[in-house]
Amino acid sequence: MPAAGVIEATDDVAEESSKDILPASALGRRYHRAMYIALAIAGLTVLAVAAGVAWSRHSSHKAPAAPVAHLPLISVDPPLGATEIRPDAKITVTANRGTLTSVQLVDTGGNAVAGALAPFGRSWTSTATLYLARHYKITAVLVGVKNTKHPVVRTSEFFTTRPTGLLGTQITPGDNQTVGVGQPIIVRFANPVANRNVIGARLTVSMSKPVDGAWHWFGSKEVHYRPREYWPAGEQITVAAKVTNVDAGNNIWGEVDRTVTFKIGDAHVSTVDTDAHTMTVTSNGVVQRTLPISAGRDKYPTMSGIHVTLDKAQHVVMDSSTVGIPVNSPDGYKEDVYWNVAITDGGEYVHAAPWSVGAQGNRNVSHGCVNLSTSDATWFYNFSLPGDIVNIIGTPRGPSSSDPGTMDWNMGWDQWVQPVA
Repeated sequence: MPAAGVIEATDDVAEESSKDILPASALGRRYHRAMYIALAIAGLTVLAVAAGVAWSRHSSHKAPAAPVAHLPLISVDPPLGATEIRPDAKITVTANRGTLTSVQLVDTGGNAVAGALAPFGRSWTSTATLYLARHYKITAVLVGVKNTKHPVVRTSEFFTTRPTGLLGTQITPGDNQTVGVGQPIIVRFANPVANRNVIGARLTVSMSKPVDGAWHWFGSKEVHYRPREYWPAGEQITVAAKVTNVDAGNNIWGEVDRTVTFKIGDAHVSTVDTDAHTMTVTSNGVVQRTLPISAGRDKYPTMSGIHVTLDKAQHVVMDSSTVGIPVNSPDGYKEDVYWNVAITDGGEYVHAAPWSVGAQGNRNVSHGCVNLSTSDATWFYNFSLPGDIVNIIGTPRGPSSSDPGTMDWNMGWDQWVQPVA
């Protein structure tokens, strides 16, 4: 039974109270305001009875206050013990009470990550990237915490992601190298790049005499840059691959930035006419020499198209078995060959061939190489730079779209600049 003078709480009372608080006319609003006050008083009485507290308006006792749930002194993102945090993530520390005076974010190797405190020490945010596969510890110092005279220290920890593989970049040409006007810039990666747009945006080319140029992907692990036309002679070029902590996709991450500066030498452009059996060599547009040559015979025609000289070697052992011709077959050979300038990766050279001097200038007898006399080959060897142009015309064999010697300059510009899926 309820105590005398106390209304027992029922669900009907609560329902009727909520029904009475409704919009009304100006006259009705007075009535409802009075009813609302009466009901509020009744509601307080009901709450007191329901809580088992006996009191009256004359009592000196008050109902106990509800406990307040306290937030921790700091909130950290990422939370304590988090794993697989991206190296480009922003780390934040927020003061829920007191004021942050300092925050340190350090890995187990002692490498600190820079950050900035917000005004009034309410929060701290990292401003630098993290390292991959590291354990990090946060140490935050607060002052002004209620009921605490001394600074309070709080810590938290997390782990950055462990990559499946690292991007690994190699840039050609090499640093401080002088190359020919046809030399493409080549960036090779140790692992496939899925996020090509992301990685491509981190590759930059700076030139002393700017010309139009663009990148073109050859598969997922190699991208080339070339100008629309040949490089200007004397051009100074700097290539930067800023890929540290950049996500290449599929948990492959860039680890190290690379920068290479190189120079373009004189414009060496040679034209090999396999019908006329000549090679005309120019430098900066001026003919230096016209040399008699012998190119590939009908059975083994020299590859046509614009070639880029790849490298050169004073001595090479040429073995026909490396190009699918058995050494002991009628067309086989294994020879010590000198003064070699490579123009494809498939075994074609401009080289000395003293055995074919009688054919040079008259007919094509080689297995695909451009044969010169020893004296002419020695001169051309000393003249040549990596990246020089050797344009071969007159043969029925087209250029390869995958050979490093012919893949860059036999593609039209419109095709070169098309995005690769």
